[in-house]
Amino acid sequence: MTGDGRADIVGFGDAGVWVALNNGNGTFQAPQLTVANFAYVAGGWRVERHPRFLADLTGDRRADIIGFGNAGVWESLNGGNGTNFAAPQLVVQNFGYDAGGWRVEKHPRIVAGRR
Repeated sequence: MTGDGRADIVGFGDAGVWVALNNGNGTFQAPQLTVANFAYVAGGWRVERHPRFLADLTGDRRADIIGFGNAGVWESLNGGNGTNFAAPQLVVQNFGYDAGGWRVEKHPRIVAGRR
């Protein structure tokens, strides 16, 4: 999440997206709520309808959040330190549960990049 090459822990909970940054010695910092969306309660996101991924969307070596919601594709860009993210924005009005009729069990959606 920070571009330091160490794996961090990310969870999509009820209140939003939580991040626990890697300390580099096998331990992690306490989880922090980073985005109050993309979640079961905060945003109404459901596993069976709304895939969510982490991917570097800007080429800065930091994972951003991308989700396939009802209205289409949403993104929340990483502010740089792994715990401050921009407010989610609708970036494509397709590939969504309602916008396009995409279904998890029928229509895989993948985020792909090139290194």
